[in-house]
Amino acid sequence: MQYDIDTQGEFAEIFKKIRAILLSYPQIKELKNAKQTSYSDEYGVIIMMRGKGDVFVVAFGKGAQLQESFSSLKGDGKIVRHLYFKSVDEVDEGLLREMIEESFILGLEAFELKALRKRLV
Repeated sequence: MQYDIDTQGEFAEIFKKIRAILLSYPQIKELKNAKQTSYSDEYGVIIMMRGKGDVFVVAFGKGAQLQESFSSLKGDGKIVRHLYFKSVDEVDEGLLREMIEESFILGLEAFELKALRKRLV
Protein backbone atom coordinates (compact mmCIF):
# COMPACT_ATOMS: atom_id res chain seq x y z
CA MET A 1 0.00 0.00 0.00
CA GLN A 2 1.30 3.45 -0.93
CA TYR A 3 0.54 4.81 2.55
CA ASP A 4 3.03 2.37 4.08
CA ILE A 5 5.68 3.28 1.51
CA ASP A 6 5.17 7.00 2.11
CA THR A 7 5.24 6.76 5.91
CA GLN A 8 8.47 4.76 5.91
CA GLY A 9 10.23 5.74 2.69
CA GLU A 10 12.45 8.49 1.39
CA PHE A 11 9.72 11.13 1.65
CA ALA A 12 8.29 10.11 5.03
CA GLU A 13 9.03 13.46 6.66
CA ILE A 14 7.26 15.39 3.88
CA PHE A 15 4.31 12.99 3.87
CA LYS A 16 3.87 13.17 7.65
CA LYS A 17 4.06 16.96 7.73
CA ILE A 18 1.47 17.44 4.98
CA ARG A 19 -0.72 14.67 6.41
CA ALA A 20 -0.74 16.39 9.82
CA ILE A 21 -1.78 19.66 8.18
CA LEU A 22 -4.61 17.95 6.29
CA LEU A 23 -5.89 15.99 9.28
CA SER A 24 -5.96 19.16 11.40
CA TYR A 25 -9.18 19.97 9.51
CA PRO A 26 -12.01 17.95 11.08
CA GLN A 27 -13.95 17.69 7.81
CA ILE A 28 -11.11 15.91 6.01
CA LYS A 29 -11.18 12.14 5.71
CA GLU A 30 -8.20 10.00 4.73
CA LEU A 31 -8.41 7.16 2.20
CA LYS A 32 -5.50 4.78 1.71
CA ASN A 33 -5.20 2.70 -1.44
CA ALA A 34 -2.54 0.89 -3.45
CA LYS A 35 -1.46 3.89 -5.54
CA GLN A 36 -1.86 6.95 -3.30
CA THR A 37 -3.30 8.39 -0.13
CA SER A 38 -6.14 10.81 -0.69
CA TYR A 39 -7.88 13.37 1.48
CA SER A 40 -11.40 14.57 0.86
CA ASP A 41 -14.32 16.35 2.43
CA GLU A 42 -18.02 15.81 1.81
CA TYR A 43 -17.78 17.69 -1.51
CA GLY A 44 -14.90 15.79 -3.09
CA VAL A 45 -11.18 15.17 -3.21
CA ILE A 46 -8.94 17.87 -1.81
CA ILE A 47 -5.50 16.25 -2.18
CA MET A 48 -3.94 13.01 -3.37
CA MET A 49 -0.30 12.38 -2.56
CA ARG A 50 2.52 9.90 -3.02
CA GLY A 51 6.21 9.58 -3.62
CA LYS A 52 7.05 9.18 -7.29
CA GLY A 53 10.59 8.79 -8.53
CA ASP A 54 12.79 11.48 -7.05
CA VAL A 55 9.94 13.76 -5.87
CA PHE A 56 6.96 13.73 -3.56
CA VAL A 57 3.81 14.69 -5.46
CA VAL A 58 0.84 16.51 -3.95
CA ALA A 59 -2.05 16.62 -6.42
CA PHE A 60 -4.95 19.01 -5.84
CA GLY A 61 -8.30 17.64 -7.00
CA LYS A 62 -9.49 21.12 -7.96
CA GLY A 63 -6.06 22.27 -9.03
CA ALA A 64 -7.02 23.77 -12.38
CA GLN A 65 -9.33 26.19 -10.59
CA LEU A 66 -6.70 26.90 -7.94
CA GLN A 67 -3.94 27.59 -10.45
CA GLU A 68 -5.22 31.11 -11.17
CA SER A 69 -4.54 32.12 -7.55
CA PHE A 70 -1.61 29.81 -6.86
CA SER A 71 0.93 29.89 -9.68
CA SER A 72 3.21 27.38 -7.95
CA LEU A 73 0.84 24.59 -9.07
CA LYS A 74 2.14 22.66 -12.09
CA GLY A 75 0.33 20.85 -14.87
CA ASP A 76 -2.05 21.54 -17.69
CA GLY A 77 -4.70 18.84 -17.34
CA LYS A 78 -8.40 19.63 -17.22
CA ILE A 79 -8.78 19.19 -13.45
CA VAL A 80 -5.74 18.27 -11.33
CA ARG A 81 -2.60 20.33 -10.62
CA HIS A 82 0.50 19.33 -8.67
CA LEU A 83 3.13 20.50 -6.23
CA TYR A 84 6.46 18.69 -6.16
CA PHE A 85 8.73 18.41 -3.13
CA LYS A 86 12.22 17.03 -2.62
CA SER A 87 12.66 18.06 1.02
CA VAL A 88 10.46 18.92 3.98
CA ASP A 89 11.98 22.42 4.03
CA GLU A 90 10.11 23.16 0.78
CA VAL A 91 6.71 22.66 2.43
CA ASP A 92 5.16 26.09 3.10
CA GLU A 93 2.44 25.37 5.67
CA GLY A 94 0.76 28.75 5.30
CA LEU A 95 0.51 28.45 1.53
CA LEU A 96 -0.66 24.85 1.76
CA ARG A 97 -3.41 25.83 4.20
CA GLU A 98 -4.57 28.62 1.88
CA MET A 99 -4.79 26.15 -0.99
CA ILE A 100 -6.64 23.57 1.10
CA GLU A 101 -9.13 26.13 2.37
CA GLU A 102 -9.73 27.47 -1.13
CA SER A 103 -10.36 23.86 -2.23
CA PHE A 104 -13.08 23.60 0.44
CA ILE A 105 -14.78 26.67 -1.00
CA LEU A 106 -14.52 25.43 -4.59
CA GLY A 107 -16.07 22.10 -3.64
CA LEU A 108 -18.95 23.74 -1.77
CA GLU A 109 -19.56 26.17 -4.64
CA ALA A 110 -19.70 23.31 -7.17
CA PHE A 111 -22.12 21.38 -4.95
CA GLU A 112 -24.41 24.38 -4.46
CA LEU A 113 -24.35 25.24 -8.17
CA LYS A 114 -25.33 21.69 -9.07
CA ALA A 115 -28.16 21.74 -6.51
CA LEU A 116 -29.39 25.09 -7.85
CA ARG A 117 -29.43 23.78 -11.41
CA LYS A 118 -31.51 20.78 -10.30
CA ARG A 119 -34.05 23.07 -8.65
CA LEU A 120 -34.34 25.23 -11.78
CA VAL A 121 -35.04 22.31 -14.12
